[in-house]
Amino acid sequence: MKISKSKWEGIFFIENGKFRPATLNLVPGFSVYGERLIQDQGKEYREWDPYRSKIGAAIMNNIKDIPIHEGDNVLYLGASTGTTASHVSDIVGKNGKVFCVDISPRTTRDLIFVCEKKKNMIPILADASKVEEYEFIVEPCDFVFEDVAAPEQIDILIKNCDKFLKPKGYAMIAIKSRSIDVTKDPKEIFDEAERELNKFFEIIDKKRLEPFEEDHIIFLLRKKKN
Repeated sequence: MKISKSKWEGIFFIENGKFRPATLNLVPGFSVYGERLIQDQGKEYREWDPYRSKIGAAIMNNIKDIPIHEGDNVLYLGASTGTTASHVSDIVGKNGKVFCVDISPRTTRDLIFVCEKKKNMIPILADASKVEEYEFIVEPCDFVFEDVAAPEQIDILIKNCDKFLKPKGYAMIAIKSRSIDVTKDPKEIFDEAERELNKFFEIIDKKRLEPFEEDHIIFLLRKKKN
């Protein structure tokens, strides 16, 4: 088994007949969602399952950039139980923070357990469309990621970026077509989303997430200058 660096900071590849992304485990010995822990030259890596992570799927589909760096503050909207957010936590390291917002009390209970182990993750039980519920907790962020399956998810991203994203910051949004309109062709929905996003952001890249996620697309965005 071979561990190699990727083109993205803090992200590695495990080669064992096939390639899978991985992050350097911030809490050695702790597996968040049953992912494999791989030892290599005195370091421990966590395999990043692209079938359980939109960012992981985007990496496998060679998105242009994952602009998350050591020491960054990240706002994660729709953190659920912390599967992907925990890998983001590994990337930003001890000097960074991941503010994890989720609306579900049940999943937040599981998220809190992860955050107790990974001290740079801050669990926030709140509605991502209501920034006033957590504006006193979240600090200015370098990166905002949204995975909220709701028809108004673009408005949610814009509202949070207006409030928390630094002027030169980046954002990423995962869109599931069936969460917006089950009667429309996914491409039509994605084209509409791109037109709406382009009003507020520079679109750096976009990737469909098949075969890891059906009828999903992810957009990599940068805040437009005023």
